[in-house]
Amino acid sequence: MPHVKPLDSSNAPEDSQPILNAIEKKFGQSLNIFNTLAYQPDVLGGVTQINDGIQNDLPGKLRELAYFKASQVNGCEYCSHYHKQAAKKAGASDAQIKDIDNYDTSDAFDEQEKAVLMYAEQLTKTAQVDPATVAKLKEFLDEKQLVTLAATVALANFTNRINHALDIQLP
Repeated sequence: MPHVKPLDSSNAPEDSQPILNAIEKKFGQSLNIFNTLAYQPDVLGGVTQINDGIQNDLPGKLRELAYFKASQVNGCEYCSHYHKQAAKKAGASDAQIKDIDNYDTSDAFDEQEKAVLMYAEQLTKTAQVDPATVAKLKEFLDEKQLVTLAATVALANFTNRINHALDIQLP
């Protein structure tokens, strides 16, 4: 049972309503995390701005694999559900989804994908990243992409914790 009842755009604060309407248009449905954040329009707006910002620079498959991996590490069923779908839509194979927990030994991932997943796992588990992991990533990513990757993993951790803190449920 969620700790806070999700709102819909008709009963959300006025400043949240256009954001919720845009989310529903973008995703084709309302999402409970955003409907719950709607109680606090500034937080809702900030999260959606970061989410929009990470859509740039980094290939979608890498971004979604990183988000999915962070969510898996944190045991966030809500984010794992949506970002597994997003990863598949962005080009992740069924084998990659299946092997996400064993990415480091799986043949389903290339070296770039393994480096991204290692980065997401390390940052999520310890809030730090081994310099060797960053060096490996820099073989594939430029600095702007590395910033986007860091923001992606940070947003995943933020939304995972919001979901857990408020017990946000899948529809």
